[in-house]
Amino acid sequence: MNRRLPIVIALAAVLSVVANCRLGPHMGDTVESFETSNQTFKLRVDRHAEVGGFGAIAGAYYVFRSAPVGSDVWRDIMTFRHDDPNPIPRDQARFLNDHVAFVFMGWMYAVTTDSGASWSVWDSSRDLPKWRCCNYRLIQSVHLEADGTGTMTLNVIPDRGEVPQLRTKDFGRTWTV
Repeated sequence: MNRRLPIVIALAAVLSVVANCRLGPHMGDTVESFETSNQTFKLRVDRHAEVGGFGAIAGAYYVFRSAPVGSDVWRDIMTFRHDDPNPIPRDQARFLNDHVAFVFMGWMYAVTTDSGASWSVWDSSRDLPKWRCCNYRLIQSVHLEADGTGTMTLNVIPDRGEVPQLRTKDFGRTWTV
């Protein structure tokens, strides 16, 4: 037997581990989908398994998409990665009317006012001053009125730069304390 074979096998194993670490966790197969619609456009949320990385339990990626009614051409809205593979939060994809809809999960929120043609994404990691990652239950609820005013109620973790409530005048494209 070649004396170098065990060394080559060990080196191959180390390189495999290093490659997996470099790639890190990434999105795998779709394991759950949810779709809802109004008269004009559809919303879909796909939960993808998280693959790669190290750890006993992998998380999940939640991909939010929209498409006109009658079309199968989906437009990506946002992707949210969660440490746990929770079921899709079906009550967090809502229509206000035929033109306005919003979705939210964790610390991210997105809204459209043109039937899904364009989306504005609010992400507390960049849009909430002094916020520190990661409060997976940050956005507790969102309430919007037909005139574009509304509130976002937050689940606050003390001493993390979070506030109990934000307000909007533009359907949630921007939020203020």
